Amino acid sequence: MTAEAFAPKFNFYQFYDVESFIIAMQSCFVQNEDSDRILRIVGNIREEAVKQTGDNGISQMVTAKTGIATVEEVKVPNPVILAPYRIFREIEQPESKFVFRMQMGPRCALFEADGGAWRLNAMARIKEWLEIELEGLKIPIIS
Repeated sequence: MTAEAFAPKFNFYQFYDVESFIIAMQSCFVQNEDSDRILRIVGNIREEAVKQTGDNGISQMVTAKTGIATVEEVKVPNPVILAPYRIFREIEQPESKFVFRMQMGPRCALFEADGGAWRLNAMARIKEWLEIELEGLKIPIIS
């Protein structure tokens, strides 16, 4: 017997426009501290204000509204720890590292940065959940 989770689709490695990215962050991820930080930055950036400082893959600055009328440069957090909906909703979604990048436009993207470790974590969580839920039925669980 096999089962497949119906999880919302987020296209990692693809740049989204701000509106689509905000919607995806709110609908495809468990909300946590890092997702809140990303949403605050993305929701307050000025259209012309994405720039890179010493593009070493880590440092990136954007111009964002930081108060009622204040606009200043804000460092984009990296890496971020997020929990996308990738497995069954009954099971706690595994968190993993992502690189968050922005481009002019502005456009935003997330790049997986855990080497696929989340899959092993997910399999262990699913197996544990099944063992609890199917206790006493003598069904072998292969994971």
